[in-house]
Amino acid sequence: MGGGPAEDVKRAVTFLFRLEGGRPLSEKEFVQFASYRLNWFKPTEAQRLLRVAQDLRLVELRQGLLHTTFDPTGVEVPVDYRPPASVLERAPPAEDLFLKTLRRIEERTGTDRKTLVGEINAIQERMDVQVEVAALIRARALGVDVSDLLDLARDAIVKRSP
Repeated sequence: MGGGPAEDVKRAVTFLFRLEGGRPLSEKEFVQFASYRLNWFKPTEAQRLLRVAQDLRLVELRQGLLHTTFDPTGVEVPVDYRPPASVLERAPPAEDLFLKTLRRIEERTGTDRKTLVGEINAIQERMDVQVEVAALIRARALGVDVSDLLDLARDAIVKRSP
């Protein structure tokens, strides 16, 4: 099969979209499939996979749904495919921003990570925003100062915009 890390990300994206017959996926579905359904990664790592795929322009967000930017039918993926951990090595700053925000909320409020991730996911789904934005919204709602992260968030979002 061959290919480098970018090809591994492309295979992972192809596999995830084939799970649902190639239909567009929400960001939440993408993350849940890569983490809970396939047990490839922890949810935060699955978020990172999504960010890497967006940075490589393999997927794009249109009207709240992820679409592949390539024809997945032309990609060879074994039935028992499992992406190597190296697909996460190209993690963009946006993921670091999410984790930084999450850690800050945990430290300042004492709320456990599982609860916070659930609350952030609910905001993301309800408001149809990227996970970093949802994390910043939750932080502000809890009174956690994240003003120093706003420029990073804007830069990360602009970088991913088509």
